[in-house]
Amino acid sequence: MESPRKRRYTEEEYAAMEYASEFKHEFVDGQIYPWGHPDMLGMYDVQAMSGASLAHNIITGNVSGVLQNALRGKGCRTFGSDMRVYVPLTGTYLYPDALVVCGKPEIQQNGKLDLLTNPVVIIEVLSDSTADYDRSGKFMRYRSIESVRDYLLIDSRSLRVELYSRTETGQWTLTEILDAQGAVTLPSLGVTLKVTDLYEDVEL
Repeated sequence: MESPRKRRYTEEEYAAMEYASEFKHEFVDGQIYPWGHPDMLGMYDVQAMSGASLAHNIITGNVSGVLQNALRGKGCRTFGSDMRVYVPLTGTYLYPDALVVCGKPEIQQNGKLDLLTNPVVIIEVLSDSTADYDRSGKFMRYRSIESVRDYLLIDSRSLRVELYSRTETGQWTLTEILDAQGAVTLPSLGVTLKVTDLYEDVEL
């Protein structure tokens, strides 16, 4: 009998399971993973992530709040970690910590799941269990989405902000901020975020 952890699921099977589940899971390369733990064994081994750290939660709230205020009247809106993103090229379903859509959200449905397909900015908050994957595997998938222009990483373990931006020629540039008094500008939105605002009330 095939081991559950080696079984490959279809997108339809994932959608049906995810709709019925009380926890969030991501779908990558035919495997179902608890949200936030891409290196874990699968849905039948671990039910869900144990919960993000206090710093992770505060930073996620900070960046969402700052962006929401900055984008008023600009035709863009911020979504939190409950909004699924669909990556058509790889058939992947992911939950960013936050994202921004400009204009009308484009939604594709799989069964009863709503899947966003046109994020402009994607934000991930780095932790011990996700940092490597957020910088590599997730970024590789996110940048295959044509609408994505900026990928913002905020470290919850130390003061570090990384911004990857897509240029007009399709190349990606990295801007790294390590200064507590620094700021990061998202070219796609014309919005500048102060590092002090992103890390407000966070004890590192």
